Amino acid sequence: MELDRRNFLKGAAFTAVGAMGATALAGCAPTAQGDSQEALSSTGGNAGAAGDQYNTAETAQRKWAFEIAPDPIPESDIAETIEADVVVVGCGTSGLMTANSAAEAGLDVVIASASTKPTSRGGSNNAVYCKAFQEQGYPRVPLAQYQKEIFCQTHKVDQRKWYLHYNNSEEAMNWACDLMEKAGYGIDIEIGTPDKEDSLYLQRTAAVGWNLNGQTPPEEGMEVVVGKMQPLFVYELARHLTEDLGGQIYYKNIAEQLIREDDNTGRVTAVVCKREDGSYAKYVGRKAIVLATGDFSGDRDMMRRYCPETADYVMDEVYDSEPDWDQGFKYGGIYKGQGQKMGLWVGAAWQKSFPNCTMGAYWGPGPRNLYTNHLGLLLDRDGQRFMNENCIGPLASQHIMMLPEKKAYAIWDAGYAKYEAVSGDWTNDSMMTGDEAVQAAVASWKESASAGTGNYVMADTVEEVVELLGLPAEALESVKRYNELAKAGEDADFHKEAEHLHAIEEGPFFGEMTDSFGFLTVMGGLNTNVHMQVCDADDNAIPGLYNVGTMVGDVFSGTYTFMIEGANYGMTCVTFGYLTGKYIAENE
Repeated sequence: MELDRRNFLKGAAFTAVGAMGATALAGCAPTAQGDSQEALSSTGGNAGAAGDQYNTAETAQRKWAFEIAPDPIPESDIAETIEADVVVVGCGTSGLMTANSAAEAGLDVVIASASTKPTSRGGSNNAVYCKAFQEQGYPRVPLAQYQKEIFCQTHKVDQRKWYLHYNNSEEAMNWACDLMEKAGYGIDIEIGTPDKEDSLYLQRTAAVGWNLNGQTPPEEGMEVVVGKMQPLFVYELARHLTEDLGGQIYYKNIAEQLIREDDNTGRVTAVVCKREDGSYAKYVGRKAIVLATGDFSGDRDMMRRYCPETADYVMDEVYDSEPDWDQGFKYGGIYKGQGQKMGLWVGAAWQKSFPNCTMGAYWGPGPRNLYTNHLGLLLDRDGQRFMNENCIGPLASQHIMMLPEKKAYAIWDAGYAKYEAVSGDWTNDSMMTGDEAVQAAVASWKESASAGTGNYVMADTVEEVVELLGLPAEALESVKRYNELAKAGEDADFHKEAEHLHAIEEGPFFGEMTDSFGFLTVMGGLNTNVHMQVCDADDNAIPGLYNVGTMVGDVFSGTYTFMIEGANYGMTCVTFGYLTGKYIAENE
């Protein structure tokens, strides 16, 4: 099929295309096979019908609907069989990197994708170092930055994968830079959020992206700025695969089932996809089938099972509708986890770390700089200060999730920008200093307040701001206390650094409330070894089956911190994709 060229995105690191079958099984609750209500009742420790209403340790172990495989698609329904050395399912960054790497190693490669074109979201690709860093004067990212990330995730990650990235990301990113430069594109570096060198939350400059360099975008109307640059990369990866390396991409193919030989005990040899006309095609991988199907955030049951902490932040319209396979950047969820389901159906185990890691946060309230939290005064619903505000945003959002009604309020004054850098966009390039910064910041705050949303307010006095926000009178006492601490130069309550303590006293005054979580995606999935082979519950590799990208298990845990810019794209998609294609060529 012809390579289609269209689309764009934005956002922080989400991969690929997946496959959601029409036969996907997702009920609204755990479902037991063969369990009767009488049996459940007898395990509950309660007599009669009351036992039906309670879960127990035993009933909690029942299979969920999504774990139960549908009936096999009959061979008689398969209209066409297509063979290659490697079949990749998904046409995002990870799938395309794997396909290109395998093809450059001499293998015959095809991609089957549910989308109509190459897909991507965001544009930050992490590397420890690369030629672009060297040329633009950025240092190598120290090992301690990655060790800090492992620590922040309480060591509930597979360190072998982190050091695999650390040891190989420079080679993989240099390959990507060479590809893009040869195609005439420019290379951008996403600037990290400024902070002191010894800050616990320092985010170093470590992400590579691309720019048009005067060229026409591959898709009409495509916006390409720092942080939104991945469409250029996936389009060039697709072009390189099909035009230079002889690979093929079959779009509008929704993967529904894997075929594993010997009654689901042998090798995974093929994937069956439903095509646009309703017919089925079987893609046979002589050496490997590689799943690169993205996340499972659009499946309500999978989120309840594996990521209950943030399941409610996915939009109902995402849960209740078919996915947009071409989706770019969007809050609220993405795909249905079909790759993960297909793996489970042929004997794969789930990753060990629980719950799965969420990418997203409460982005606010108050002025901030890109990934940082608001560094002024934060209050809860009751007008009480609740944290040391000097924190990176995604981690600060964990505090907000614990607040009454999950509402946080920021109060600041017109002088805030005199002391704290303010940006909020994807580049950090808009940061200014001095009077210019204050004037620009105050103008933007006034504009936000005039929008009349009710969550963002401005007034001549702090008392009016508190009233407009609907906070109780206790909030005024909290502001008074904060001002006293600021003037004393010591935060005796939460021990925030003196450099971030500034009295709120220069009008006009501003306030903002947030109670919305910007859910982006969920990380991880199938049990995966260091070679990206999908494994069973005994950690044995399932022959012939690999996965790459967002769905790789045990890379992230808890909260995606954003302290390592572009960690997901750079690690699970670029580095792991690059290495996986080579590994298959050398070992299968």
